Amino acid sequence: MGNQKATSYDYKTVRIKRETETMLTDAYENLGWEVVNTTMADGSLTHVNVSFKRDRKTENKTELLLLQSKIDGVIGEIEKLSASKKSAGKPEAITVGTIAALTLGGGMCMTMLLNGIGYMIGGIVIGLVGIGLGFIGWFVYSKVHQKKLSKLEPMLESEYTKLSDLCDEASRIINK
Repeated sequence: MGNQKATSYDYKTVRIKRETETMLTDAYENLGWEVVNTTMADGSLTHVNVSFKRDRKTENKTELLLLQSKIDGVIGEIEKLSASKKSAGKPEAITVGTIAALTLGGGMCMTMLLNGIGYMIGGIVIGLVGIGLGFIGWFVYSKVHQKKLSKLEPMLESEYTKLSDLCDEASRIINK
């Protein structure tokens, strides 16, 4: 039939968050990997398994493996920073909201369980303080969220730059 040469491959499957799947596949393609398929990770709606193959005879594999390790670390850091962006300000707001709910509940208890006009008025005032604290919780969330985002955005941009530089380096090695 001719002089067909058999090609053998290295295979790799990576479990990754869905939102970083494209970033990972782009990076791995720069390392010489080719996407074989993508499947949902078992028992997870947020992760996928991406399967890759690469010609076993790829040159400079040692350098590529080192770069792959660095790329994996940078993508992990990007995932961590992205998760931090989503939760920025929530713990502080939950704390203030909990104090607000307890204060409102205390005021309601005073008005319902204790007899006397003084307790009624005191309970109403404490309840209104609780409602006010609830609104303050929203402002706390807004301010803390913006402050944390202003710190996270440059860090995230730095990680994207690192990833781009690593991909450029991998591409140069592959195309030697």
